[in-house]
Amino acid sequence: MHSEIPGIVTAVALFLLLEPAVIFLNFAPWFLNPNHPTPPRPERFFQASIHSFLAMVVTGAILTTFFSGIDYAHTPLIDWYGYNNICIVFDTKPSTYISPVYWFFVGYLLVRYAIEDTKRVVQLTGIGPAVKAISYAANVILVLVAAFFSLCLAIGPGDNMIAHTVPFVALVLAFPFVFVMHCLQCEERSNWYVTAVTAFVVLSLLNAAFISIALITHAHLPVSIAQTVDILWLLFAIPAPFLMPPPKLTSAGAA
Repeated sequence: MHSEIPGIVTAVALFLLLEPAVIFLNFAPWFLNPNHPTPPRPERFFQASIHSFLAMVVTGAILTTFFSGIDYAHTPLIDWYGYNNICIVFDTKPSTYISPVYWFFVGYLLVRYAIEDTKRVVQLTGIGPAVKAISYAANVILVLVAAFFSLCLAIGPGDNMIAHTVPFVALVLAFPFVFVMHCLQCEERSNWYVTAVTAFVVLSLLNAAFISIALITHAHLPVSIAQTVDILWLLFAIPAPFLMPPPKLTSAGAA
């Protein structure tokens, strides 16, 4: 246990440095002025969750590289998929000690986005009841996925790869449909945004399929294909919340 103390101290220090910075920088106008005339838009909560996740990744990468003693060439991920994905930085001590703490904020911000977006959907007058119902369902699914993703952190890949990975597959499938619903809600969507969302959906389906094949058969696809799709999915997922156009209400909007 004594040998883990430097890693644990570093983990806590990084968390106390990065996460408060993320929260403050995303919501500074409301910290500085509690009586701010407009509330944060739902998208701001989504963007803050991405920033929190990136802080979690940076912390995990530092801890894994300098304190875990991991052999990157021989991991459960290599065994199952043929390559290490981003989850490798969450899978070993001391990352396993601090990642769930980070995920509390990531998950909370995703849930808060879903709640605030649902409130806005109710007020939208330019969409029909079917789109409203599907938007509500997409937000409920996002909340459930955010909750169950905690299992990825609670169950290590060396303990049970299927239980470790299935919540991630659910996230891969659910994530792009948030942006699909925004396409349907937003009358001023651009062609490039529709094209990007379509590509994101295709990448998500491919990524989920490739991961599922490896889980079911324990025989992965060629790494050059599967890893490329996995990386492209991540490159779409991280910037997407910063590019999504918010639907416009007839009344005053939010900041």
